[in-house]
Amino acid sequence: MQLKEAIEISLTYLGDEDAAVNTQTAQHPRLKLLVKCANLVIKEIATEYIPLIEREIAQVKDGTINYDRLLHRVLEVLEVRDADSDILSDCYMGPSECRVANSGMKKALIKYSYLPMDVSIDEQCPLSPLVSAKTLALGICAEYSLIEGMYEQSVMFSDRFKEDMRTATRKKGEIKIKPRRWC
Repeated sequence: MQLKEAIEISLTYLGDEDAAVNTQTAQHPRLKLLVKCANLVIKEIATEYIPLIEREIAQVKDGTINYDRLLHRVLEVLEVRDADSDILSDCYMGPSECRVANSGMKKALIKYSYLPMDVSIDEQCPLSPLVSAKTLALGICAEYSLIEGMYEQSVMFSDRFKEDMRTATRKKGEIKIKPRRWC
């Protein structure tokens, strides 16, 4: 989904249905604030609800993987494997690097969660498909209402956003009940 879709929905929720979102109006102060709120909500979703996961091959020098050489800003290293032998290795996260217990490793396949970069109004949102434009719009409205001092509306939008996120993160699948005997 594009950020533009979520902002259009949030304008509807905020009662400004006549506002058109296009490249000429993207410089309007209200739309700039909505984009900032959207980026805050996207980061909240990625850190608290549905993490963004990346796998990539990284060079290991002196037993460490430097985070600066990875594509994204690392939040948490989930797994490190030797890229050649596919052997799982223990790792220790530091503020700027990850120390690998396997000292002979030259290339590593690292799996990590990351913090997304800020997006502009015409870009795609780096979120899971489980998060709908409506859910993102509710989060945007909650942040915007809080900033503008509309506290009651902020609580209402925040509650609806959290409920939608609970629904999106709930495990869906078949419910199995163990067979029982009747005596």
